[in-house]
Amino acid sequence: MRINGVFGRLLAANLAVLIFLSVFMSYIIHKSRHLNTLLEQVNSVELPVIERVDRLSGAVQKQAEFREKYVISGDVDFLERHRDYRSEALSLISALDGLISDIDKDRAFQELESAYSAFNAENERYIAARGRTAEVPSYAGVSQSLTKLRGLAAGKRKESLELSGVLAGQMRTASLVFVLSGGVLVVLLAFVNTKSIVSPIRKLRDSTHQVAKGVYPENIDSGGPVEISGLADDFRVMVERLRESDELRTEFIGNVSHELRTPLTSIREASTMLREDYFKADRDSSEKLLDIISTESDRMINSVNNILEITRLDIAQAVYEFEDADIGRIAEAAIQNTAPIAARRNISVISAIDASAKADREKLAVVFVNLIGNALKYSGEATTVRLSAERIGDRLRVCVADEGAGIAQEELGLIFERYRLGSNRSFEYKGSGLGLAICRKIIEKHGGRIWAESGQGQGSRFYFTLPLC
Repeated sequence: MRINGVFGRLLAANLAVLIFLSVFMSYIIHKSRHLNTLLEQVNSVELPVIERVDRLSGAVQKQAEFREKYVISGDVDFLERHRDYRSEALSLISALDGLISDIDKDRAFQELESAYSAFNAENERYIAARGRTAEVPSYAGVSQSLTKLRGLAAGKRKESLELSGVLAGQMRTASLVFVLSGGVLVVLLAFVNTKSIVSPIRKLRDSTHQVAKGVYPENIDSGGPVEISGLADDFRVMVERLRESDELRTEFIGNVSHELRTPLTSIREASTMLREDYFKADRDSSEKLLDIISTESDRMINSVNNILEITRLDIAQAVYEFEDADIGRIAEAAIQNTAPIAARRNISVISAIDASAKADREKLAVVFVNLIGNALKYSGEATTVRLSAERIGDRLRVCVADEGAGIAQEELGLIFERYRLGSNRSFEYKGSGLGLAICRKIIEKHGGRIWAESGQGQGSRFYFTLPLC
C-alpha cells in the first residue's frame, strides 16, 4: 500500500481527524483537571473549614452557657460539661489548623487562637472566683474571629464555584465548537478525498467513452491516487495497443485486399484469355497462363489459410496434442513442403537437427514451414538456409538461419506482431504478415519462446525453444 494512494489519503484524513480530536481532548482534560482541583478545594478545605467554624461557634457558646450554670448553681456536672465543650473547642481548633494553608485564613486563624486562649484564661479566673470578684468573660472576640474565618472560607468557596461554572461553560462551548467544526472537517475531508478519487475516475470514464466511439485520446492523464493513475497508465497502454491494432487492421485490410485482388485479377485475366483462345496455337503461352492461375491460386489459398489459422488460435479453438516428437523429421517434412520455392530460387535448405522434444507435430510443422518460408522470402538466390538445434538445460533450442539481407534492429521487436511485413522481403513472395504471429502463438502454447537475432546485411537467425522429453 503506497502512501500516495487511496490508503495514504484516507490515512491522512483519519490522522487529521485524530489530531483534531486529540487537541480537543487535551483541552477538555486540562479544563477538567482545573475544575476537579477547584471542586476538591471546595470539598476538602472550604466546606470542612465552614463546618468546623460553625461547630466551634456552638461549642464556645455552650462552654459559656455551662460556665454560667456552674457559677450560679455550683453543680459540678455543669463544670464537667463546660470542660467537655472546651475540649471539643480545642479539638476543632486543632482540626482547623490542619485545613488552613492560605495567608488570609492563616492570619484569621491566629487571631482566633489568641482570642480563644484569652477567653479560656478569663473563664478559669472567673470559675475560680465563682463569679464574685471577676468580670463575666465575653466570647465576642472569639465570635468575631470565627466570623472572619468563616467569611474567608465562604468567599473562597463562592469564588471556586463561580470559576467552576465558568470552566464548565467553557467546556460546553468547546464541545459545541468541536462538534460543529469536527462535522465541517469530516465533510470537507470526505469531499476532498471523494473528489480526488471520483474526479480521476470520471476523466478515465470519459476517455473510455471516447474509445468506445472509435476516438483514441492522445493524452490520458487522470491524476489522482497512485492506484487510479496506475489504472490510467494501463488504460493508456491499452488505447495505444488498440490504436496500433486499428492501424494494423487497416493496413492488413489493404494488404489482404491487394493480396486477394492481385491473384484474382491475374486468374480472371488468364482464364479469360484461355477461354477466348488468345493462345490457341501457342501451347507454351497457354501453359504459362495455367501456371499463373495455379501460382496465384496457391498464394490466395495460403493467405486465407493464415487468416483462418490466426483466428482459430485467437479464439482458443486449436487443440494441442503434445507427445515425444522427432523434431528432425518434422523439420525435414517442412523442408520438403517448401522445396519448390527453394528450387525456384536456387536456395539450399540444410537441416542438422537430431533431437526430440515435447511437441504437437502438426502445429510445430506450421512453425517450421513459416520460418523456412520466411527465410526463403528474405534470402537472395544461390544462398543457404540452415536448421540446427542444441540442448540448453531442460530445453531444446532450435535455430533457422538464412543468408539474406537481414532485419533492421528497429524491426526486430515488431516482426512477431500480426500484419507486420518485413521491409526486405522478396517482391516475388508476398504474405499477409501473419506467419510469425502464428509461430509465436504456437510456441508459447508449447511453453517456449521465440525470438530473432539479425543485423542489416548479416542474415537472420530465428530461435525458438521447446521442453525436452
